[in-house]
Amino acid sequence: MADGVETPIVRDLLHELELLRVRSSRAVVPESVRLTTGQDGEAMLTFDIQTEPTAEPSSVDVRDVETVHFVYAGGARFGATAPRNVLCDRDDFPRNVGHLCSGPPGCAAAPCLALGGMQPIYERGGIEALLERLRTFMRDAKTGSLMADGWEPVPFGFQQQFRFGQVQPKFFQEHAQAHPQGGHAFGVAINREDDVDRAVLLVPGAVSIEHIREALGLQCDGAKRRGVPWVFLWRDPSVVETDPIFADWRTEAEMRAGLEQVGVLQAYDTAVGELLGAGCDFAHHHEHGRKSVVVVVGIWRPAPIMDSFFGYSDDPRARRLELRALIVSWPSVQTLPVAEAEVRTVIGDHPPEPELFRWVSGAPMLPPIALLGVGALGGSILNNLVRSGASDLLLQDQDNLRAHNLTRNIARISDGYRKKVMQASGLVSDISGADCVTHDEDIVVTPSEVMAGRLRGRLVVDATADERVRVALDDRAVRGDCTIVRSEIFHDGRLGVTFVSRPNGPNLADLLVSLYASATEDANIAAWLDHENQYPLGPDPLLYGFGCTSQTTRLPNHWVEQHASVTAAMIFTPDEGSGVALNPVDARGLPSGWSWRPVAPFRELKPPTEPEWTVRLSEDVAAQLAERREAALPAETGGYLYGAWDPMRKVITIVFAGEQPPDTTADDVSLKLGPAGATASERRLDRKTRGRLYLCGSWHSHPDGAAGLSGRDYKTMMACHEIDEPLRRPTLMVIVADGDLQAHLRIG
Repeated sequence: MADGVETPIVRDLLHELELLRVRSSRAVVPESVRLTTGQDGEAMLTFDIQTEPTAEPSSVDVRDVETVHFVYAGGARFGATAPRNVLCDRDDFPRNVGHLCSGPPGCAAAPCLALGGMQPIYERGGIEALLERLRTFMRDAKTGSLMADGWEPVPFGFQQQFRFGQVQPKFFQEHAQAHPQGGHAFGVAINREDDVDRAVLLVPGAVSIEHIREALGLQCDGAKRRGVPWVFLWRDPSVVETDPIFADWRTEAEMRAGLEQVGVLQAYDTAVGELLGAGCDFAHHHEHGRKSVVVVVGIWRPAPIMDSFFGYSDDPRARRLELRALIVSWPSVQTLPVAEAEVRTVIGDHPPEPELFRWVSGAPMLPPIALLGVGALGGSILNNLVRSGASDLLLQDQDNLRAHNLTRNIARISDGYRKKVMQASGLVSDISGADCVTHDEDIVVTPSEVMAGRLRGRLVVDATADERVRVALDDRAVRGDCTIVRSEIFHDGRLGVTFVSRPNGPNLADLLVSLYASATEDANIAAWLDHENQYPLGPDPLLYGFGCTSQTTRLPNHWVEQHASVTAAMIFTPDEGSGVALNPVDARGLPSGWSWRPVAPFRELKPPTEPEWTVRLSEDVAAQLAERREAALPAETGGYLYGAWDPMRKVITIVFAGEQPPDTTADDVSLKLGPAGATASERRLDRKTRGRLYLCGSWHSHPDGAAGLSGRDYKTMMACHEIDEPLRRPTLMVIVADGDLQAHLRIG
């Protein structure tokens, strides 16, 4: 089998352990196992393996015992790594079973045990995992079932010299399906070739022979990137091949023999003649001066290629076409055909694009996205979205890049002083080519109707950390039916917060006030608010250079990326509803417990006396009021309401309702509340929220009737209003009755 003289290898403990595993493996004939080395120094494990008996006589010549070689070439050490190749010993091993790796013409049959390479399998299950796959291969080959799931092309051969490249198989399959008469087509490939960069990029799209020279010229860019023609060859779809056809042809003479076997040699010669007649000289940059042509060959299989392969046609008829791309190169002083011309297989990656990224990452397709703010946090979120397959992006940010921004930004030195959105859109183009629209004006001063038009139909991601943007996004005209995800970093990087506001759910202000209220039960939120209470002016500005300053926080980039990853995760999990995601980290930046706080839609009450104002109650508060009313029957009960109010938006947000305070007198027709702030829960709320929530009004119940103002209620409300009016505070009274909840308000 192997060339040269085989000699026993000098064994060590690693060898002995691996040999023991092989001899002990099911179906391996123990006395047949031997480890040798050839003249080229490669190790080779040789053994006999018993194949499973079949109920019916086998239609192929797979014998009861087959001799197999595991070849450890190229530095792959026996006992520590997987073999580089698996070869059958006998030259007449059947070649029509499928799932054989391609090799040089006349080479030994090479079973394909793993489409993605054997090393990952070995690392997970050792040599026994490979032996199990070998047993399965022999069984399926014997029963003729290797092709049961459709044709599975083997992307890599063995002992082959190849070139990396990019190919879109879908184009070639569908072009052949659309032209069933068979034939040839022309196009352009970009041949990048220098000392460190060698790749062949096939541009999808057929080019007529009349325009091929012009098309090639458009793809020339200096010495390193040159356009060379590709020639696509295929036959009528009725000509179906069942045996492995492609070999690793190393010369044009070998390739021509293979093309003749496929039945496309005449088409190849005709295509080359047309290219020469059109004045194509096949020239490209090479240190030795060479010419090239890329040849793409398609053969029709009886079944579509398995679905696990990405980039193939969705049409099962077109998906039957197996493809092989080759680059043929020869000295510039010669003209095709050149028997000794070098042929290399092009291992064709699919070009980078959003669909590929979604497939590789396993991420769902996102709706169009509007990302507001592409600074440190926004840039990291953008990077995650683009690499997960986001395909339609709108970016808005008015800032320019400064030198210190590079600490936590996705930019480079060459991007200095550019608009952040321009740099970010360039990154999107360089990574995936996704559609990207940019706007570089201030979000706050952009008219609401303009912002509404931009955001309509998009998932909005707000990474600005600007309170004015939060307010702008809560504008009814801007919100519309948008889902808004706002990401912020608090407590000098110790707390990442992602607000998720779904259509018809709580708005961003509701979520923020709810977050403050949860400080009574969440130590991380309480610690953040306590920190801001101690340092109300925020961090000291960075002072550098000739008086340049920046109001920012000293924070390493990996902290930002960690918080951005949580935001990205929330963007990709739309079933969570509305709420707040918290990502606290310790003083070293290590995660200390992610959590999700769902927030139900708020009750929206319109006070009859102040119709321009809105009172928003959390669902928890509304439920508490109903429960406390029921528990106090037949007497009235009440307490105080806490939250926030926004005079600009004319909104009062209530997230906490205190229980009945001490010194309250109540019966079935009247109620006189004791002083505010006297209950334990109110004192705890005030202490934990550090003044972020404050007294907004009172509530009480009606045992009977509706929740409208009684004469006594009106008198009480006006007495409170006399106290509030000089301080320009609203006077709010919420009344809960059986199945009824109303807000009553006095302003000014």
